[in-house]
Amino acid sequence: MRILAIDYGMSRTGIAVSDPTGLIASPYAVIPSRNYEKLLTSVGDVLSAVSPEKVILGLPSRTDGIESEMCQRVKRFREELKSRFGVDAELIDEKYTTVIASQMLHANGTKAKEQRKSIDAAAAAVLLQGYLDAHR
Repeated sequence: MRILAIDYGMSRTGIAVSDPTGLIASPYAVIPSRNYEKLLTSVGDVLSAVSPEKVILGLPSRTDGIESEMCQRVKRFREELKSRFGVDAELIDEKYTTVIASQMLHANGTKAKEQRKSIDAAAAAVLLQGYLDAHR
């Protein structure tokens, strides 16, 4: 089962996909997010290219349990995915995914300045791998 993960952000949105067996997550793309319409068009293109059977969307929950403005934006983005593309994305807690992705990239020798290009897709892959591992 191919699953697509989206790590929505205000500047960039990371995309990751699983292999067809649903065992391994891989970074797929980083899409600029500042222009919301272009972001949605690009996400639609990715959905068409990948044809996932399931989509998960990272929800940036706060450690104190209070819903942030970003949580509300992610939920609106989820509704837009549903209305435009018929995709009912499952919301998944994404606490610390960017921190974990940064640590992994650093361990692989990627300098902090270079991480900006790939950190969002790597964070989406961390989110997706956690989901895959939990649902085996």
